[in-house]
Amino acid sequence: MFTLLYDIEIGDYKVGMMEKVEIHSSVELLADTAVITLPGTQYNSALDVEGKIKRGDRVSIRLGYGETGLAEEFSGWVQRIGTDNGAITVECEDDLFKLRVPLADREMKNVRLSDLLKGVLEETGGGYSLECSYSWTYDKFVVSTATAYDVLKKIQEECGADVYLKGKTLHVHAPGEKVGKDVLYDFSLNVQDCNLEYRNADERKVRVVVKALLPDGSVKEMEIGSTGGDKVEVRAAASDDESMRLRGESEHKRLSFDGYDGDITTWLVPHVAAGDGAVLHDRDYGYKDGKYFVTSVDTEFGSGGATRKVTLGFRLS
Repeated sequence: MFTLLYDIEIGDYKVGMMEKVEIHSSVELLADTAVITLPGTQYNSALDVEGKIKRGDRVSIRLGYGETGLAEEFSGWVQRIGTDNGAITVECEDDLFKLRVPLADREMKNVRLSDLLKGVLEETGGGYSLECSYSWTYDKFVVSTATAYDVLKKIQEECGADVYLKGKTLHVHAPGEKVGKDVLYDFSLNVQDCNLEYRNADERKVRVVVKALLPDGSVKEMEIGSTGGDKVEVRAAASDDESMRLRGESEHKRLSFDGYDGDITTWLVPHVAAGDGAVLHDRDYGYKDGKYFVTSVDTEFGSGGATRKVTLGFRLS
């Protein structure tokens, strides 16, 4: 049995006692989040948390085992402090918290995604750079009473790209284009539980219908994928052929492949993050071995133990 360890810093303070920590990381959501739950009292005295920490304080969470050491699981900022139901919850958001900066209202026409993003980052004044390999052109983009965070969220929802901040660099890429480290999972060794269903690509035939609204009010359509498959409709914010094709291809790639659907439950070791590659090995069914894009990771840590739920996306190899 491994010994659980944690090292949590909030502002100028180290957390000495806590009930649990929950961390959610996903390539399909803009920001990673964490919730630290503290006891409402310590030695029969109410904790004066709100007098010591505040919104915008820096947060660092490291978790692990005494036998393997600590690993950084989350780095970000306090977004909200709750004191309901006899417990204290500290809700945190990763570095995208710093992009909740109001932008000037404006309307842009025929603007490329990379140019739009560079302008947004420059306006925040945070010294951010951009790495964008996703080609996309907006017929029209309107910023109205919005923050930089709001703009990025809208872009992610409309073009289906992976959008995340790493250090001072904003990354925008097609789904699965950038894959992190490979993490090996052997069902007989380091998988605690699984909720998986193996399906062949011919069982997942999908025809993606991409729709874009034109200035005159009509709708332009483009279809991507297998004929005879289930039809899935997605909206494109841009109507040029390249943008619509990329939108359709990214959705088709996400939905149609030979492999598993679902998630596995593991321990803290090995470490895995959203965007990594999960390499699955099954000693009994070798043909099901494969590498999958990790779409999300939910980590829970508390007195009762520590687990990760690793959700698999499309198959990489």
